Amino acid sequence: MEISKYCEVLETQSEFDEWNDFISTTNECPLIQSIEWGEFKRISGWIPLRIGVFENDKIIAGISILKRKIPFTGKSLFYAPRGPVLNFHNEEVFSLLMLKIKEIAKLHNAIALKIDPEILETDTAAKEILEKYDFHFANKQIQPRATFFLDLTKNLDDLLVSFEPKTRYNIRLSHKKGVNVKELSSQKGAQIFYDIYIETAKRDAFIIHNFDYYKRIVELMAEKRMVHIFIAYYQKMPIASIYVFTFGQKVWYVYGCSSNEYRNVMPNHALHWEVIKWAKQNDYKTYDLWGIPASPHPKHPLYGVYKFKKGFNGKLKKFVGMYDLVLQPFWYNLMNRGIKTYVSIRSLIKKGKISDSLGE
Repeated sequence: MEISKYCEVLETQSEFDEWNDFISTTNECPLIQSIEWGEFKRISGWIPLRIGVFENDKIIAGISILKRKIPFTGKSLFYAPRGPVLNFHNEEVFSLLMLKIKEIAKLHNAIALKIDPEILETDTAAKEILEKYDFHFANKQIQPRATFFLDLTKNLDDLLVSFEPKTRYNIRLSHKKGVNVKELSSQKGAQIFYDIYIETAKRDAFIIHNFDYYKRIVELMAEKRMVHIFIAYYQKMPIASIYVFTFGQKVWYVYGCSSNEYRNVMPNHALHWEVIKWAKQNDYKTYDLWGIPASPHPKHPLYGVYKFKKGFNGKLKKFVGMYDLVLQPFWYNLMNRGIKTYVSIRSLIKKGKISDSLGE
């Protein structure tokens, strides 16, 4: 019997549910390819477009694209965070998906498609496929290219023993000092988080979204148990907090903050240890600590973050990074120059320096 493969834009709730079911069971299980993440990003001006590849009427691959209109031009930019989701060694499926993407791109006057799939840096066959279809590596990253994955299937005691000595010491110190961690995945929790986040951003000179952004995450995802806010208290005062996301069998640590006071009681170590215990109790298999420098060195702005996450002794993975498919070269080059200038000026005004924490 002939196997039928075809591509179509996903538009109905049943198709959305099938898409989530499909990607949540893949090895990559990309949260930011989920239907909920696309809906959440509308708050920042992105419009989600989803395309599925079907085989015998069942989704086997696809992509969730975020479309951004480029002001005053009638054009748009396509970006698929951690997409597309497919076997990159299956050129037949990749080719079918690319034909549909280009068809949709023409309808939306897209100047480029940016992707940063969860393909390992060492996967030369996948990179060859990307290059064959005119994708090229982009120096400017959006999502972090490297991360640590913690195996939650291990026994809890074995996990603790595997941590670096200083990390184990700080976890025990936070307990000894009386740091208490609670989950508060509500608007109240979001407000507590944001109040501390403002303090952290000022201290470490980085730019954050306004409160509505973090509030919207809770509105869309808390009831579905896809986002969880954990808060560390010391002497009944909230002194640190993190947002973690869950999807499929994975947990992601994405946003974190700590107050200027009481950092010596190690609230961040307490938070992550509680999340690890909570995740194991809820049968999650992997904890993605999300974002470290691809080439860490002591002068990198995120070197401290790297050292902290390294202490949990997760498995280091490096992905291929951002690849761009240029559809309209003139506008693409013009946009790149404009974005680079805008980001540099914004960083100088907001932070007093021009830097890129995702730089290699």
